[in-house]
Amino acid sequence: MAGEGFMAHAITSLRTNRALLKKRNFKDLKDLCKEGTGKTELEFKKLSPREWDILKNQIRSQHKNNLRFETMIYILSVVISLLILYCLYWLIAN
Repeated sequence: MAGEGFMAHAITSLRTNRALLKKRNFKDLKDLCKEGTGKTELEFKKLSPREWDILKNQIRSQHKNNLRFETMIYILSVVISLLILYCLYWLIAN
């Protein structure tokens, strides 16, 4: 009969999943949660005030460039949308 291999595989995977669930204890989960919630400390590079100023200026200039690019995309998308609407109107009107 067709499909017996599929059902056999489904039954064996079900059995292995049940076996895994039976092995799990609340104590193990509790220990896992305690170990996994430790705080991590980050160490940042120490910068001089001059380097901070350079970094700030780089970030500001990058932000200005991103804003320009974003506004250009918005303007371009509005112009293209208006052109498409005008062409559709012109095609329907004639």
